[in-house]
Formats: sequence, structure tokens, C-alpha cells
Amino acid sequence: SVQFVVFDMLSITMPQHFVPGSGEAFTEWLEIVAENDGAVCISATVADELRQWIAQNRKPGMRSFTVDHFHLGADINESLPTQGIGVAEQQVLGRVAGQDTFLMVGTVEPRKGHALALAAFESLWAEGVEANLVIVGKKGWLVDKLVARIEQHPQARKKLFWVQGASDEFLERIYQSSRCLLVPSEGEGFCLPLIEASHHRLPILARDLPVFREVAGDHATYFSGTGPEQLAEDIKAWLATRRADRH
Repeated sequence: SVQFVVFDMLSITMPQHFVPGSGEAFTEWLEIVAENDGAVCISATVADELRQWIAQNRKPGMRSFTVDHFHLGADINESLPTQGIGVAEQQVLGRVAGQDTFLMVGTVEPRKGHALALAAFESLWAEGVEANLVIVGKKGWLVDKLVARIEQHPQARKKLFWVQGASDEFLERIYQSSRCLLVPSEGEGFCLPLIEASHHRLPILARDLPVFREVAGDHATYFSGTGPEQLAEDIKAWLATRRADRH
């Protein structure tokens, strides 16, 4: 039996967030997957999307094809974790300690919502809200202008921090030092940071997506707005619930 692991269908369902040709190349790969015995997806949401694609695109008369799913884990200590915290990363940990710090984890790419989050925090900072935004993840694609904004921002290394190439050791520490995991992504196959944050008992503020509901259930606060002003209000509301110990 030949089974494939399918992490997501995003280059097909959200082609606007990927470089041209990504969807076509991924479709060619799915056609090869469909010639075999089955696929195992990393969430029930992706499994449903794959089943729909198989039903619409698989050639008739082929052998049976099964689709199943499993969930990812986050026991970093059992996975040969990488070590090392540089001087700049140590400075980040020192600057955010004991403060209202919102953490985003993942490659900086269009669908992840970094631009939305930055605009929301710019609104909060203009109002005098004392909160930090920490981004952990390497630079991805189609984000040159956003990266320039982050690197040249007046709040860079003051209330806005971006760490690329972080070790597992630093990731563990920043989860422990933050107040909330912020997940404004427009689409995911699973979103491992939800599990990593839960592993550290870090509260979650996430976009209301079916896959996030599948992974985090009732153990997260969800928002549905698409504009920075609404997200800023959602962040302020979350901070209020934290002060009231209802987060």
C-alpha cells in the first residue's frame, strides 16, 4: 500500500497567497497521489478538502482510495530540540518579560496575517496601549514590502520584535514569556503553534476558522473581523478579559 501525507490544499484554495504556478505544480502532485492507495491528512478539515478534490478530479475506474487524518504533536523535548539563544534573542526575552506580549509563530507569508496584525498594533500603540508584538519565523514569499515595514518600523526592537532562525530552545522560552498567541491566519492545514501554545498553557486569540475550531475547540478566543481596527478592538477586549481573569 502506498499512502501520501497531505499537509494542506492551500495553493489550490488560496492561489492569491502563493507565487504563480504553485497551484498548477501542486495539482500535478495530487494527480500522482490519486493514482495510489490513499492519503493521510494532518487535520479532518484538510481530509474533507482532499475528499472533495478526489471526487471531482480522480479518473473513474481507478482502484479504491482512502483518506484519513491525524493531528500533529508538540513535545519538542522528545524531538532532538535545537539549542542556542543569541544575544539579540536574549535581549528580546528581556524586553518582553512581564509585559503584555502577543506572539505570532510561523513563516512570514501573505496568508498568515502579519500585515493585518502589524496594522492593528500600530492602531493600539497610537492609542497608548502598552503591548508588544513578537514575530518568530523566517521570511517567506511575496512579503518584501511587509519585511521592509517591519525592519524599518519606529517600534522595531522596542515593542515590535522579529526573530528569524529561532532555535527550539528560544521558541520554548518565548512561549513561556508571552501572554497570548495571536493567530490571524486566513488558512492553515493544522496550525501547530496552537498545540505548542497549549503545551505551555499560553492563551490563544485566533481567527474563527473551521480548522482552528477542530484543533483548539473551546480552549481559545476567536475573532472574525478582517480589518485592523476590528482586530485592535478584539485585542483590547482580550486584554480586558485577562485583567478580569476570564481569559
